[in-house]
Amino acid sequence: MLRVGVGHREGTDTAQVLAAVISDVREQLGGTPAAAVIVTLSGNFDPQQIARELAGAFPKVPVVGVSSAGDLSSQLGVSEDSINLLVLGCEADDDIRFSAGLGERASEDPDAAASEAIRQAAPGPDASLCFFFPDSRKPGTQAQISALAARLPPGCAMFGGKLAGQFDDLEAPRAQIFGNRVVADCMPVLLCAGVLRHDFRVIQGWTPVGTRQVVHVADGHQVMRIGERSALEYYWHYFGAHARLMPEFGLAVHTADDGYYIRTPLRSDASDGTITFGGEVPQGAEVQLSEAVREHLLAQTETSLVGLGTRSLAPAHPGTMRPAVVLVFSCAARKQILGTRTGLEVAAVERALPGVPVFGFYAGGEIAPLVAGGEPRLHNATMVTLALGTCPESQAETTTRARPEPEPMSPVLMARKLRRAENYRVRAEDTKEHSTAMLRTIGAEIDVARAQISAQNSELRRLYSELEAEELKSEALLHNILPADVAEELRRTGQVKPVHYDSVTVLFTDFKGFTRVASRMSPAALLRELDFYFSEFDRIIEGHGLEKLKTIGDAYMCAGGIPVVNKSHPEDAVAAAWDMVRFMDEVRQDKLASGEQPWELRIGVHTGPLMAGVIGQKKFAYDIWGDTVNIASRLESTGEAGRINLSRTTWEAVRERWECEHRGKLMAKNRGEIDMYFVTRPR
Repeated sequence: MLRVGVGHREGTDTAQVLAAVISDVREQLGGTPAAAVIVTLSGNFDPQQIARELAGAFPKVPVVGVSSAGDLSSQLGVSEDSINLLVLGCEADDDIRFSAGLGERASEDPDAAASEAIRQAAPGPDASLCFFFPDSRKPGTQAQISALAARLPPGCAMFGGKLAGQFDDLEAPRAQIFGNRVVADCMPVLLCAGVLRHDFRVIQGWTPVGTRQVVHVADGHQVMRIGERSALEYYWHYFGAHARLMPEFGLAVHTADDGYYIRTPLRSDASDGTITFGGEVPQGAEVQLSEAVREHLLAQTETSLVGLGTRSLAPAHPGTMRPAVVLVFSCAARKQILGTRTGLEVAAVERALPGVPVFGFYAGGEIAPLVAGGEPRLHNATMVTLALGTCPESQAETTTRARPEPEPMSPVLMARKLRRAENYRVRAEDTKEHSTAMLRTIGAEIDVARAQISAQNSELRRLYSELEAEELKSEALLHNILPADVAEELRRTGQVKPVHYDSVTVLFTDFKGFTRVASRMSPAALLRELDFYFSEFDRIIEGHGLEKLKTIGDAYMCAGGIPVVNKSHPEDAVAAAWDMVRFMDEVRQDKLASGEQPWELRIGVHTGPLMAGVIGQKKFAYDIWGDTVNIASRLESTGEAGRINLSRTTWEAVRERWECEHRGKLMAKNRGEIDMYFVTRPR
């Protein structure tokens, strides 16, 4: 089983405080051997002395640690002048293993540092957790995280936090600890393997406000342009000219899975409008101003912690679990925002898992995936809670030691706490002024948006009126709507009987990212652009003997081999798709030359049986039904922009004339795995 000791004491004397926390953890471990040590320290303690004495107290045990902007635990609560010690213990036959590794010069060569750290740690295939404590004084943390993640065994999740220090004491020692050494610009990692289970939560509580904008120019942590403004002007737009940056108003960076992570502003350069954030901001990302309200942060913490530690997220060990400890990686900026209410978040963790020891620290940035199985990310102003334990049968009941009575506080320590409390009060007043200015600006943006919506509605009503007038001409345009043979049958008999075809090739297209593109264009401009592309598609398929069936929004569907049966329809459809791709490439070059954003096309093609006929009584439409249509649609949606995605059936029919590359079996929605091929060139 996993046994845990947490020692957390505050003071000013390194030797005295360290001796106390070592004594505390030994008492809690009893006779269980120590297997791994994590230490954090805030304040003016000597990190080299701490590293040396911990290595002596726990020989041959991996020791990793980092300086922090404050420590937290169930033993002491929150302190900014403390040593916080976590010792994980287990017996030799418990199948819980820990190993550590160190990569040096991490900012210069993250790949080499990650390789060396993993080589030293030598994880087995059952490694499930990696703890990483990077140096915030050097750039490129996300690159280090990615390099390390690429070398971890599959299913091994990464958590941790960056080195941090006190906002009010820039001279306090800051260090990474590995074994008996104090290091810098390194990659210290601690790996966990065996039967250990885990569950986690990434707690934000931020409220994105204002309109989304695109980051047009950025370089790592530095952002130069957001939308049409410089990054600094973007912030001044909401808070007024020359307003100072505050961590309460971070940048929400939206992700492809509809989530977002926070980047807090650190400093600005008025000469070029650049803002430096607490983590990398990708160029081209969609961002939004966000606001941290204390009540919202605390409420989100309470909500997010429900159920923590009941179900294991470790891929190799799913099912129920019993937590032995909760690790908290929170943010220095979050502590600064919450101020004197910081301890309420720690209390919320204790209420969510009563009796389970809590250990954590306030970092310069937190490391965790957004969701289970996701890639690890660097977060700002976020609280990550990680429950560790084993299955209920093998894990003994854990109870945290009662919080000790506070010891008499030295005058030096008392003065520091009073000074910090005053700083928090001043920050709260500044935040209120910023919020008022921001609300005025957002209100003005809403008024402008309402006027734009009203104008768009008027334009839409005009377009609808024109469409109603065109509907009256539909009878005269019947031969333009239906294939000639079908229109003639309808004229003669008043109906069209559905027909089964043994082999038809269906071609689907749509534009990648169309919803985002459409949201930025007026209805009239959008229709003109679609008409431009679809008119050329009409010309192309007509030249290859295909039948246009319909367009739905940005989707275009046509087919070969109907209503007139022929044997060349697979080759006709692929040839038409090839011409469409060439046309899109030509348009792309023209748009890039004129500074416009090009549209990107996906194409899917499948051959098989289907039914065809006419639906409707007043607005006739020639349509097709059957599994062949659904598979063609899935091929398009699982394809790539600028590529033609074929099913195996179509590939077998055209492989003598077209060179293709096999993509393997890929998952198609509601269809399972399908063999897919990309067309590379004609033979």
